Amino acid sequence: IGQFKNCPIFYMIKENISIYEAIMSESSSLKFHLELLRLIPKNYSISSLELREKLLALGIERDLRSIQRALNTLCEQFEIDCNTNDKPYSYRWKPDAKGLDMPILNEQQSLVLMLAKQYLTGILPTNIMQSMDGFFKQAEYNLAYGKNQKKEASEWLNKAGIAPTSQPLLPAKIDPEVFNKVSIALYHNKYINMSYRKNDGNIRDAQVKPLALVQQGPSTYLVVQYESGAIRHLALHRFISVNVSTMQFERPKFSLKTHIESQNFGFSSGKKIRLTFRIDKKTGGFLTETPLSTDQTVKDCGCDYEISATVIESAMLEWWIAHFGEDYQEIDRTYLDDNA
Repeated sequence: IGQFKNCPIFYMIKENISIYEAIMSESSSLKFHLELLRLIPKNYSISSLELREKLLALGIERDLRSIQRALNTLCEQFEIDCNTNDKPYSYRWKPDAKGLDMPILNEQQSLVLMLAKQYLTGILPTNIMQSMDGFFKQAEYNLAYGKNQKKEASEWLNKAGIAPTSQPLLPAKIDPEVFNKVSIALYHNKYINMSYRKNDGNIRDAQVKPLALVQQGPSTYLVVQYESGAIRHLALHRFISVNVSTMQFERPKFSLKTHIESQNFGFSSGKKIRLTFRIDKKTGGFLTETPLSTDQTVKDCGCDYEISATVIESAMLEWWIAHFGEDYQEIDRTYLDDNA
């Protein structure tokens, strides 16, 4: 470089690089301050420590002192209250301030958000759920204390739910740190280095590609691909430790929808069959309303129905058949090839 340092082009390139770095630095600073403004709530106070955690979840890393300095500046420029009675200080928008919120939610939108929160927790990545905290808080506040709050709206959360189709079990306990790391790796297509306790108690260490997160009953499973190409389901509550690699991988051709529809979570043999059986009308009448497959046929045989449907052979299917007891009579089970 020394021989070119007096060249005008050299100085021009150096100057452009400096301008680029300045712009990138300014852009990063702007994003940091905008996210801080967005994370400050209207209806409750949040501490600088909590704000630091939320920023980290969004991929913005700043030390506590930098965040506090930025907050002091924002308090001077915007209608933000700083509670100095306790340390660390906490912040909120002043009562009449518009804040940096999403458009005001009506009661219908608030209901949808609160119902979504109930059923998406544990499925969506932790950092994404945390990024929605402000919206969830606003929705919760609207339903409980909003100006146009109606009794019917706040009661709705107690009027809709999902009932289990089998004996309910308490959910398995998952280490929050494990879930957080797994969800980040899954979101960014990064390898994870894991230590996993198998069913037999043995511990296996491996590097895997996280492909999908699936909740089945009380357990949550991570679908992974090993170096050999084998795809396995690992229960999150059996993870001992997880480290997210800095290396990204190219996501393989994998369809979660097809994977689930092939009964891979039903302990499947993967074999497609044409199942024909008779079932007592009182016991199996629901199958005329909720069929086993799109090609199901039903024949009325007096006290029974004769039903024929194409399904995947699996342990889950066998358990389902077994609970009918003597009311179920199998007539035929024909194995089909993929083109059938």
